[in-house]
Parts: sequence; structure tokens; C-alpha cells
Amino acid sequence: MKKYFKFILLSGIILIFLTGCAVDLVVPENDVSSPASEGSSNPAGGLGIGKGTLKLYLTDAPGDFKELNIVISRIDGHISVEGEEEEGYWDTLKNWPEGLQVDLLTLQGVSLLLGSMDLPANHYTQLRVFLKEEAELVLEGNDEPEGSTVTEILTIPSSANTGIKLNRPFDIVEGGITKLTLDFDAEKSIIKTGNGKYKMKPVITVLSENYSSEELPELFGSVSGNVSYYDSLDLELTGIVGANIELAGGAYIFANTTTTSGEVDLEGNFSLANVPAGTYALNVVADGYDNYSESIEVTASANTPVDVVFLAEEPGGISGSVVKVVDSVTEAFEGATVTATLAGGSTYIFSSSVVTDVAGSFLIEQLPVGIYDLTVSAIDYVGSSVSGISVTAGVDTPIGTIGLVPIP
Repeated sequence: MKKYFKFILLSGIILIFLTGCAVDLVVPENDVSSPASEGSSNPAGGLGIGKGTLKLYLTDAPGDFKELNIVISRIDGHISVEGEEEEGYWDTLKNWPEGLQVDLLTLQGVSLLLGSMDLPANHYTQLRVFLKEEAELVLEGNDEPEGSTVTEILTIPSSANTGIKLNRPFDIVEGGITKLTLDFDAEKSIIKTGNGKYKMKPVITVLSENYSSEELPELFGSVSGNVSYYDSLDLELTGIVGANIELAGGAYIFANTTTTSGEVDLEGNFSLANVPAGTYALNVVADGYDNYSESIEVTASANTPVDVVFLAEEPGGISGSVVKVVDSVTEAFEGATVTATLAGGSTYIFSSSVVTDVAGSFLIEQLPVGIYDLTVSAIDYVGSSVSGISVTAGVDTPIGTIGLVPIP
């Protein structure tokens, strides 16, 4: 039975490459397989008419601050024409219309995957990173209480209009994979002025690596599903828009938000691609509901479907006991399976099972409000059932004792 409970937000890394990488990799927004819809590179004068893959990462050197929050709006690349470094044109490689906020200090020793794009093969001479012109620096406070913080707003001149220019030539090679890591040095980027204030002058190093497609592991799966709520009054599920999805597994983390009705036919959908096979905690946060967490297993070359349902009302329960009747002798039945299934015309398919204890007692908790059918089963015994049990909010409904007899 799925249970709802609070969880601590996990952090970690997604390992994309097994060789040639000094830091680990984190996937933030499930765009690891997006096509080159944000760039319209013209291969004329480039390295060929075929396509290669560009993977953009962001990492940070350590900094002695609590937080350093920046907002990235887009990243452009300059494409040369016929190999001439001074000629060519600019193309947008990745953009975030609403801005991508990143706390750089969470990226110490790990890297954030900004995007993966299939682009025509070309020679690039430089990058430009466009940031919102204000960053937020959070420092330890000097006053009580302990743990207090002070926030400084930093101006980054011209970062929104002309961008931060990074001179690092690289190639997109047909059939190959180019990995670019933007190493943002937070410590060197923050300058303390004589009047005790702070300003920011970004210091970013670009690291590039090239791989063939054969060097990438193929042990990836995917996770998709829907986040919705159930209301016993209308007996239907309604999708929840904008719920935050996090898939974390110790060293790995993925994140996304559920869709709106304008994006797909059904509100509340989510999809996470390129997830390494393994065991993960699926964490969901939706406004107005308790946090939710569930352990799932991701299988290579397969999709793992997960539907998360929140309740519009407080859940209830069903309690009772089971006995076995043998030769007119009645005794408590330990180990019988009791299953409650939501009925009464609901479009929501829900069931939950428990096993009776040494006294033959059972309590099935976290049941959505509604009408239930109850079944009791045990090996070598004739099963029994009870229909039409009404579960109300916050109440455990008692149903008394159910007897089982041996199979003749």
C-alpha cells in the first residue's frame, strides 16, 4: 500500500559518461534527449551535413558562502564559416524563457546537465552565457540566533544584454558526442569592496571532451506517470498541474514538473528519460497536499509507469479480525490476507492488503473515502468477502469478525 509521508529533499548525481570526466553529473529538468529545436545551425561551411550531440554541463568550484543563486536565460554559440574564426554567425544552443535558477554552491564536486541537443556538425569558436543581471548571495549572519543569514543582491553588468563571452573553440562531429562543462568559480567571482559590500564578476572556465556513441552505456530506462487527486464527491481523478517530481537514488537525481492541459491531453503527466537502471525514491511535492515518497525500480530499456494520487479528504480505515473454524473449534487466524478494494462506481482503481497478526486482528489504513469490498483469503481455506463497507474521513470502520473454514 502506498503511504504518504514527509521526506527530506535528496541530492545527487547522474552518471552519463564512464570515462574522461573529473566530476559527476546531475540531471535537473529531464531534457537529456531533446532535439535541436532551440538551435537552427546551418551546416554550410561546417564539418559535414550529419549531426552530432552537444551536452552542456554546469559545475562550481567551492565557495565560502551559504548560497549563490544565479538565473540563466540562454546560451549561444558562434559558428564559423569555412573555418574562418572571425566570420560566422551566432545560434542559440539552449534557452530558458522563464529563467533557470541555480544555486551554484550545490554544484561543488558535481555537474548539472543543462541540456542535450542534436546539432548539425560545425566548428564553434566561442560561447555566450546570458544571465539575469542580479544574483543573490547568502552569507552566514553575525547576529543571533545561530544559523541566521544575510542576503546580498549582486549586480552582474551587461550579463543580460551582451552575455558573458567564453572563448573556447569546439567541434560538433557527425555521429559523435561533445561534452562542454562550464566551470563557474563562485569564490573568484565574488569580490568584496572596501565599504563591506559585494559585487560579482563571473569567472567561468570551459572544459570540452569528445566521445563516440559507442562509449556511452546503454543501461538506461525511463519513468513516466501522472499526479492527481481523488475526491469522493465526484468519484474521479483530477490531474495536478505543476507538481514537483524528483527521482533520487543515492548518487542520482532527476527532476521535472507535471504538465498543464495546454501541453498534453491530460493534466498532471510527467516523464523522466535516460534514467540509469536501479532503485530510486520517487518524491512528489504538490501545493496543498502532504509530500509523497515511494521506492521504485527502473529497468534498462523499459519504461516504469508510476501514478501518484493525493487525497482531497483525510483517509480512513477498516478494522476487524479473522478466525478459523475447524471441527466446531474457533481460534484466531494469524497470517490471513485481507484486501480492501474501492468500489461504488469510482473511476479510481485502488486496493490495499494487510496480513492478520497473532491475534487474528487487522487494520487497513490510508484508505480514500468511499465504499469498499473486502476479501479474506488463506491457503487451504475457503475465502470470504464483505461488500458495501463505507469508509469516512479520519475514522477506522470496524466490521467485526470474519470466519474461514478449511477447503473440503
